[in-house]
Amino acid sequence: MKLVHKEIPDKDGPGSVTVIAEEDEDMWHAFNLIAKGDRVRSTTIRKVQTESATGSSTSNRVRTNLTIAVESVDFDTSACELRLKGRNVQENQFVKMGAYHTLDLEKNRKFTLAKHEWDAVALERLDLACDPAKSADVGAVVMQEGTCSVLR
Repeated sequence: MKLVHKEIPDKDGPGSVTVIAEEDEDMWHAFNLIAKGDRVRSTTIRKVQTESATGSSTSNRVRTNLTIAVESVDFDTSACELRLKGRNVQENQFVKMGAYHTLDLEKNRKFTLAKHEWDAVALERLDLACDPAKSADVGAVVMQEGTCSVLR
């Protein structure tokens, strides 16, 4: 998981992180980090209906940024994506305040997670998920006269 921005002033206090899940395991970490009551901001597609002056209505799909207060978290193991259901908590020109929406978090898509209280377990999981040494590959090349071995 790539840490883009971290704003957690002190342990057991409010704060937020912006991350990008790069691997399947990162989505599992995100599933374990996000809890009911947290706020998540991400890009999403919303179907918006507009009504013209003549009374006819048209619907368009619009890409927008939404912040929701999470009410439920579902992890789809086959597609490796998170579905976060909740209410919109930040004013948006396309979505009314308090309207329900489902955010789909996918790999390589940036999202911001804000918590009222970052406990030690959540901070440890975040550090574990963002540690590049945990997902680094190690290789060695052993060379002797006339022989070369590549080990992974």
